Amino acid sequence: MCGIMRLRGKSAGKNVRINIIPMSADPGKKILIVDGAAGGAELAAFLERKNYKVRTVSQDRQALDSIRDWKPDLVILDILSSSFNPLEFLAEVKHNPVTENQRIIVFSKTPKADIVTGPAPEVKGYLTKPVDFEALKSLLGSVAPRPNKSRAVTVLVVDDDEEFSDLLQMFLEANNYRPVIVNDPMLAVQAAKTGKPDAIILDLMMSKKDGFRIMSELQDEAVTAAIPIIVVSALRLNNFQERGVLTGLPEIISKELPEDLLLSLIEKESGASGNPAAPASPGDLPGRGNPGAALPPDRPRVLLAEDQTELLLLMKETVEAAGFKVSIAHDGQEALKVIFETHPDIVVLDYTMPVKDGLTVAQDLKNNPLFAHIPIIICTAHSEKATKMKGLSMGIDDYLIKPVDTDELVARIRMILKRNKQVLDTNPLSKLPGNPSIQARVEREIQRGLEFAVLYLDLNNFKAYNDIYGFDAGDRILKATANLLVKFTIQNENSRDFIGHIGGDDFIIVTDFERSEKLAETIVSSFDEISPSFYTKEDRERGYIISTDRQNTVKKFPFLGIAIGIVHNKLRPLVSFAQVSNIGTELKKAAKARDKSAYIMDRRKD
Repeated sequence: MCGIMRLRGKSAGKNVRINIIPMSADPGKKILIVDGAAGGAELAAFLERKNYKVRTVSQDRQALDSIRDWKPDLVILDILSSSFNPLEFLAEVKHNPVTENQRIIVFSKTPKADIVTGPAPEVKGYLTKPVDFEALKSLLGSVAPRPNKSRAVTVLVVDDDEEFSDLLQMFLEANNYRPVIVNDPMLAVQAAKTGKPDAIILDLMMSKKDGFRIMSELQDEAVTAAIPIIVVSALRLNNFQERGVLTGLPEIISKELPEDLLLSLIEKESGASGNPAAPASPGDLPGRGNPGAALPPDRPRVLLAEDQTELLLLMKETVEAAGFKVSIAHDGQEALKVIFETHPDIVVLDYTMPVKDGLTVAQDLKNNPLFAHIPIIICTAHSEKATKMKGLSMGIDDYLIKPVDTDELVARIRMILKRNKQVLDTNPLSKLPGNPSIQARVEREIQRGLEFAVLYLDLNNFKAYNDIYGFDAGDRILKATANLLVKFTIQNENSRDFIGHIGGDDFIIVTDFERSEKLAETIVSSFDEISPSFYTKEDRERGYIISTDRQNTVKKFPFLGIAIGIVHNKLRPLVSFAQVSNIGTELKKAAKARDKSAYIMDRRKD
């Protein structure tokens, strides 16, 4: 069977034509439908006719239990469920070592799509995140009065993403609107009633109450029914996304059931071989190709200490098969000796080992500055609260109750190593990775041998701003810049783009060459949109501040800007991190010499 589906959306402005040649269903595959509106019966019947084994649940607790116990090949989630919070459910699945590799797709069949993409009068515009500020400015200008000195124009922003709300507030203030920010959607309708805004910017997907329900309640009130609404959402309605911005998962949110597309997607995501889901390798990701001869990273080192030889060897075999380099010890004293010899990245200790028990070994490690940072997992048959509290007070990272599930052990090791790396290598202000991670990422891209680009970013006139407004205000600028870079660079949880904070007002982005120039252009224009909001009204009207430069010369400084140098290997090879850094510094310096925000792409061939 083959077919052609047309999906029509106001935001796209044209028909989307998708040719589908679906694979045949694999009998026996298990599909869990999580549909809080109890509307999954139609979908379940459709899939059962295609020989799938189907379960339907309507609550998040039921879904989590089914994932753990029934082990479905695929979960289909209604992202517009009103009986529970789908985003919190996804977060819980992904943060649980037992369920983190569960394969999930998002499918929502909803007539609500017409409210946004159809002829409904209340929605005057629909923008998808990350928002194009120029498009937002144009929309606001068409639906609300232009702000001027004699008339304040109020815009109500309803979005539970506080970081994105901050960016919107800066944008609105910079364009002389009066923003009113509501992060709790339960307060949105009342804020509209009392504030009587000239326009509303509304997110669709929020906890407690979604944007569709808010729009319905606004229409029921005479005082709010005529307020123009601009929808700003990571959802893309009436369209298929291979990776949705909101969920990081394949998404179909449609008024109708696109059967051919859905079948093809289910077969692809559930895995033709039926093997459990595993994280995609870099070569499997869209637009990245095969990594070829790229050098594999060093395997993390794990020490396993257990006095039961059979259990120790089973654990060793499982952990090694998961890609770790494993050392073993049969008692606590031997464990300390091996730790001193191998410097492992994580230690797994039995609680009741001979010579020295697990807690004693842990205490010795925590008392040694050389090894105090190593995360520790204790395996124990004791489930008493007092035992756990004693270990946690010493800095133990996790407990596993015997008999040990080896798959869970591997999941816990991975989770703790990832968390520990983030804590040790994170800029305390921006929470972005620091210099060790930056260098490692650039060197990995060089080894892969594929086309890539590195954006070096620096703020213009930051010292002058700090001197006038103070370091607290300067920190606010750095946080806002970090948030802006994240919003425009990292599209979803599967994005391979990388953002780092070198220090001070210097940042770095590693991305595909194909999108690097467009990304730089977007960052430059968006930063210039919000930059005036960092200044007082008097300074905004004057258009500059007066401060001293590094030579103590008093001069006028224009508003903060951003300079970007783009290094890439499209025209000439890049062979080292030092070379990339030197070229980036040179390009960034040239961009800073411009009178305003700018980016410079390296166009040289040698």
